[in-house]
Order: sequence, then C-alpha cells, then structure tokens
Amino acid sequence: MLTVEHYELIRRKVLIDRMSRRAVAKELGHSRKTVDKALAEAAPPPYRLSQPRKRPVLEPVQSVIDAWLEEDQQRPRKQRHTAERIYERLCNEHQFTGSVGTVQRYVARRKLGRQEVFMPLVFAPGEEAQVDWGEATVFVRSKERKVQLFCMRFCHSKASFVYPYESQNLESFLDGHVRAFEFFGGVPKRLAYDNLKTAVIQVRPGRWRRLHEQFIELRSWHLFESRFCNVAKGNEKGNVENLVKRAERTYLTPLPDVLDLTALADKLQQDCQAELNRSDRDGNSYRTLWEQERVCLLPLPIRQFAACRQRTTRVDKYSLVQFDEHLYSVPVQWAHRPAVVQGFVDRVAILCEQQLVAEHRRAYGGDRHVLEPLHYIRLLERKPGCLDQARPFQGQPWGEDFALLRRELEYRNGDEGTRQFIRVLLLMEEHGEDRVRAAVKMCVARRAFHDEAVVSVLRNEPTPAISRRLDLAHWPALQGVGEEIRPSSVYDQLREAQAEGEEVAA
Repeated sequence: MLTVEHYELIRRKVLIDRMSRRAVAKELGHSRKTVDKALAEAAPPPYRLSQPRKRPVLEPVQSVIDAWLEEDQQRPRKQRHTAERIYERLCNEHQFTGSVGTVQRYVARRKLGRQEVFMPLVFAPGEEAQVDWGEATVFVRSKERKVQLFCMRFCHSKASFVYPYESQNLESFLDGHVRAFEFFGGVPKRLAYDNLKTAVIQVRPGRWRRLHEQFIELRSWHLFESRFCNVAKGNEKGNVENLVKRAERTYLTPLPDVLDLTALADKLQQDCQAELNRSDRDGNSYRTLWEQERVCLLPLPIRQFAACRQRTTRVDKYSLVQFDEHLYSVPVQWAHRPAVVQGFVDRVAILCEQQLVAEHRRAYGGDRHVLEPLHYIRLLERKPGCLDQARPFQGQPWGEDFALLRRELEYRNGDEGTRQFIRVLLLMEEHGEDRVRAAVKMCVARRAFHDEAVVSVLRNEPTPAISRRLDLAHWPALQGVGEEIRPSSVYDQLREAQAEGEEVAA
C-alpha cells in the first residue's frame, strides 16, 4: 500500500528533478497509473470499503434497536434506554449472542447522526438579556444552607447580575428584576426565559403562553418584551445558563461564610463587577462592550415597581392573617375585617380599607407565628387575665425594665398593680414605644413604681432621643458608599414616594 512518502518521492522526481513519468515508473517499480495519481494528489486517498462490512450478529436485531430508540424520543429523558439496557433486553428477548461493545458502538453511531446543530448568534447592544434561576450551598453564620440565585446576563456585553433569595417564589422573581434594572441603570429591550412557573401559567404548542398577571404588570411597567424558549430547550438562553454555572463554580467556590444574605448579595455584586474585566474569544473587553451597551438601554421608570405577591383575605378572630403558612398579627381593632396582604421578599404589609395597618419582617421557616405585642395591648383593657398566657406577650417582649416594673406594681398593689402595668403598656399607643421605654427606664432607675410616674415623665421630662437612620432597604441603587455616579431619576423616585406618603397621611 502506497504511503504519503511514496507520493512525495514520485512528485519530486517528476516536478523537481524533471524526470519523465515513464522513467520514474521504471525506476521505482510503479505503474504509469500510480505515477499519474501521485501527480494529481499530494497524498493517497483514504481506504474505502467497496461495500458495507457485514455484521451477521447485529443485523438481525438492528431494526429492533432502531424501533426502541425511536420510541425513546417520546419518553421522559431520564427513562430512556441506555446501550447497556438495550443489550440486556436483546439477550433476554431476542437471544442476542453478541457483546455489549457491539451494541454500544451501534447506539453511538445512531446518536451521532441525531445530534443537534446550532446556529451562531449575534446580538445588538441592549437588544436582549436572559434570566434564569440557580441554586447553591453557602454558610450563613457557619451553618450550611441552600440559597436560590436570580441570574440575569446581557447577550452583547455579558454584563451579569446575581442575587440570592430564600425561595424561587413570585415576589423574589419580581424583586430580582427590579434590583437588576437598578444595578444596570436601565432596561433591555427584550428578556428571554424558559417556561418557569413564576411567569408562565400554561404552555401550548408553538409560541403561545398564558402568563402570570403580575409578570405582565412588571413587563408593562418597564416596557420590555419577553421571549420564552421552547420546552426543554435551555440552550436557547445559553448566556445565562453559563452565568448560573459560573456563579456556582466560581463565585461561590469555595463555599463562602457570610453573616446574612445581604452580605452574600454584596459579594456577588462585586463578583459581577469584576466579571467585566474579562474578555471574549475575540479579545474584546466586556467592560468596553458594556459601555457601548448601557447607552442603548431603556430608561428606568420614575417610580419603582412594587415587587410583591398580593392576596385578599380576612383578619380572623385572633387578629391574624395567613400568608405562605405563616400567621401575621394585625391591630385588634381590625379583627373580622377584609384585608389585602402584600408579600415582599423581606417584609409583609397588611392593608385594611386601603390603609397600611401592619408591617412585619418576612418569615421563612421557624416559628409559624409572627406577632407584634403592640397590636394586642388594647385587648388587655377588657381581658387583663391574658397578660401571662397570651402568645404575643411571652418572653418579656419589652425588656427587663418592664418586667421589674410589673413585679413591683403587683407586689405593692396586687391586682390593681396588674391594671396599672396595663395602663403603662397602653401609653405606647399615644406616645410611641420608644418614648415609653425610655420613660419606664427612668422610673425604674428612680424606684418610682407607679403608672402615674410614667405619665409624669412623658408629659414633663424630655426622654432620650432615639437615633433614626434613613431606611434604604428598598432602594438598592442608593445603598453602599462608592464613587459610582447614580442617575438623578433615583432621587426623583424617593421624592415622589415621600409626596405620596404625605398625601395618604393627610
């Protein structure tokens, strides 16, 4: 069999040494046809079978294997035949005498011909970003726990955003969008998703989707378009799929140990900023691409979208409302009234007659009851005997000063001392919890154990000022200290929200 070296020698003698074809054939012992083939091609053609090699053991069952593989296309992905399972069935049902390797090679050739081919895509600046969820394990105060990662990545610049949540619920999904848009300082023209339940209620053949009403509201608020992938086609949003893997395997490896999810969110945002220092395969800096893309984004709306899940309910006889298996308290005067519960990621707001009557920190796991003792103080006027057994008042909710005041009042005055202590608690409705706490602290220090003493301090003596800080929990664009220039629209949102609050109060 002739090799490349043989062809090279023939070509050199004819084309370089200027020997005739007849002389080269005679010298090297080749035929004239072989010399002509070497001059036409630089290397000998690969060996080809004149007809397919026969497989006497496999051919009788080949049609059976093909039928099983075709049926698998309609079966769940995790319940399809492997080559080993096909081999077992052939031996048991068709008396197959070949080896498992024979079956494996045939199945591999079949799958090779069915592999999907993809089209390389290019996206204009600001044209599309992609959204997906991921899951990771972290340490929070040295305790291992799972967190859900909301991920968004722009297709042009690969600018990324990752934020941790307790759950993949609707309010987290909406809140993730709001935080991402604030982080990027704008909104992409289109967002791509798979058919996640927080956005899609029903999937029908083709592109038709029945969408969640609050997702449509989010889309209308920010005026972006949406694109949903075909079922089981995660490759149609490959940019964010890669971001999920990078967040799990790079940002969160090794497992970080943080104080809370807020600290974890800060770390992830720093990782996303550092991601812009990388370059793509063509050597283009992600940061340069992002500077080109950010000017093409849609502007943020003037007011921030309320990222919450809302349900209508009724306050029960215990002055409680239920939201996601947790019970939240409401002031007793609103018991037996209709209510609207708004569940945000970090808090639960309860409205009655279109006014905010209670707000709690959102509970995830732990105790099912989330109670505010102040909500039940008014009930003690009619039911003073509940002071010891009532769930809201367990565990000295107001501190040791109040516990000492109660002991002294009851020691000195018996049942009347209990009623005096309740009157002190009722002062919180008029003067506020902070001022009453300060007044009780002063009276205990003076050994003035009487409800009138507390009233006298509140009316005649200035109580220590309570330091207050501006709560920026719901304004991520204003959090932190840095040199980044924030858009002025953020401050317009704050001013407008404050104006609305004053109108409601009026």
